[in-house]
Amino acid sequence: MTAPSHSIEVRITIALAFLGLVLGIFVSIGVLSGDTQGRVNVLYLLLLFAILPAFSLLLSLLFLVFKQNGLTGIILSLPVWPKEFSRFQVNIGLSGQRRRWLFLYSQVLSLAFGVGGVIVFFALLLGTDVNFVWRSTLLKAADLQPILSVISAPWFFWSDAQPGLELVQQSQNSRIANDGSAYSENWWQFVLAAQLTYNLIPRALMLLVARWQLGSRRFSDAGSNAAYGEIDNSLSKVSSAVSLAPIAHSLPSAYVLLDWNSAPEQCRGFVTRSFGPPASQLPLNALTSVQALAAIVDTACIVVLVKSWEPPLGELADILKSVNAGQKGFILPLDWDKESVRPTSVAHLQEWQRFAATLGDWKILQPGANS
Repeated sequence: MTAPSHSIEVRITIALAFLGLVLGIFVSIGVLSGDTQGRVNVLYLLLLFAILPAFSLLLSLLFLVFKQNGLTGIILSLPVWPKEFSRFQVNIGLSGQRRRWLFLYSQVLSLAFGVGGVIVFFALLLGTDVNFVWRSTLLKAADLQPILSVISAPWFFWSDAQPGLELVQQSQNSRIANDGSAYSENWWQFVLAAQLTYNLIPRALMLLVARWQLGSRRFSDAGSNAAYGEIDNSLSKVSSAVSLAPIAHSLPSAYVLLDWNSAPEQCRGFVTRSFGPPASQLPLNALTSVQALAAIVDTACIVVLVKSWEPPLGELADILKSVNAGQKGFILPLDWDKESVRPTSVAHLQEWQRFAATLGDWKILQPGANS
């Protein structure tokens, strides 16, 4: 990996780690602050520190296996990151490693979220007297204790972190009965063990595995002279193997305008003047239903409006590849500022042509000379 590529990788890692840490701190403060009397519901902590982390870990593995983007891919696709972040994603996508990178970054985000929770947890334990209670309309102490025993089975050797029936009974609280004396301070070891077992330790291990996989692939690709992570050279290497998609200056039928980047009003007006008014205008993002796009293709052309100066992202490629556009799919790269639409540069246009050529029948759309 070249030095610029490594620098961007580090910056993305730091950005996601900071984001996860801040989210973890704020969410944990909201849960651990408790009610007006400072009592914290153990069941909420169980949901935040055990059930949700285990579920999210399973989801990240499924996203890796089934080649889905997941939450991290959606976050990185938001138009708030520097342009070099987007270009880095394009190049790792061209190298075939995007899913592995998203898996790695999802571990960074989740691990940082867990660390933020632990920081808040210890800060409150040191600075306040946290009183743990639990409330439930349906569950009784005899019903909850076996469930907690199963959850705490991985740390069977830590006796003080095992919730016995007496502890469960002692901390059961009822607001109806105004039972203010029902609480216990002895839950903190169980809560800490749950955080370590279901979030911090498995996420740290998966982070190491993800880094090892990427390092092994990088070494293998270097040995075979493959273009892995070459930010400055990958697009030029791909252009030699991928033809340029054709450029069209008119549309064969009525069209639906899909806005990938929330274009300003003057830009949409320029599109109307150039190609006529669209049948409808809709936003396009990573959560757009593929079935909805397929239905549009059956009745009209699809014109996807994009910023010409931003490199195409993997999320957009995944959406467009899943739609059999035939002769009805067009990508419209435009360059604009706050006042007007400017001609698209040749370099940017060719980059989008290379991107469209990998999608099958998709074409590039540009205004005619008289537009």
